[in-house]
Amino acid sequence: MPVSKDQARDIAKEFLEASHELGTYRFTNWAKLTPTQRRQIEDAEWDLLNYSGSFVTTAVGIALADMDNDLKNISQFSSRAKKAVGTIKTVKGVINIATALVVLGGAIVSQNPSTILSAAGDVLEAVQEATKKG
Repeated sequence: MPVSKDQARDIAKEFLEASHELGTYRFTNWAKLTPTQRRQIEDAEWDLLNYSGSFVTTAVGIALADMDNDLKNISQFSSRAKKAVGTIKTVKGVINIATALVVLGGAIVSQNPSTILSAAGDVLEAVQEATKKG
């Protein structure tokens, strides 16, 4: 079944907000981050921002048969990742979540259901790992 307009917008919103959360994290922790870490986080911000824009314009046409529950999970995982970025304390955790979200965005754009499900699981795993460590 194709992704609905509302689902595409919701996913786009989650990626946009995750991008903003990464930006907030980067600027709040600027002095603690190395230039390489700042760049990694900024690159992930831009990737998520670009994916968000892409979802708004193209995700409506993605056909993912029988994936309604999976799409809800993806939105929930993205939301959990966004919230985790604001609460975890380790730079590595933030970068791992950012990387997992970027991979998820690429999977969604690829329109490959198995890749999307795998990437969504990786987002959840990154969030759980990062929040375990604080």
